[in-house]
Amino acid sequence: MEKIPSVVADIMSSPVVTIDGEANVRDAALLMTDRWIGSIIITERGQPVGIVTERDMLERVVSQCRDPCNTRMREIMSTPLITIPREMGILEAMKKMIEHNISRLVVMKGDALLGIVSERDVVRAVSLASLTSFSSLLRRRG
Repeated sequence: MEKIPSVVADIMSSPVVTIDGEANVRDAALLMTDRWIGSIIITERGQPVGIVTERDMLERVVSQCRDPCNTRMREIMSTPLITIPREMGILEAMKKMIEHNISRLVVMKGDALLGIVSERDVVRAVSLASLTSFSSLLRRRG
């Protein structure tokens, strides 16, 4: 039987796709499209400093008629990054997302970028844990 996920290390996506803050929005959008991802981590001198989501691109570039070829990622990124350790429990991560009104958390170990956890990852893990618990309860009753 598959292990029930309990900490963010069990559900995080890794490796994380990053792009330098000086890159333009168009290049980042092409990279995100190519990799089938909804967000990208922005780096400066190799260190993660911000995040840009598809929604950020819509709100901060498209809806404002900004030129994606002349707009730099550092201009539209959300910062500071909200980070968590890989050992954090999934429910605790969910609370942190709610507290900060965000849908993604960056998993770090010191200065090392380990992964990213999305709201969807958390919901999937909590659903799996609930279904597994419910199934074992039904087996005991039968």
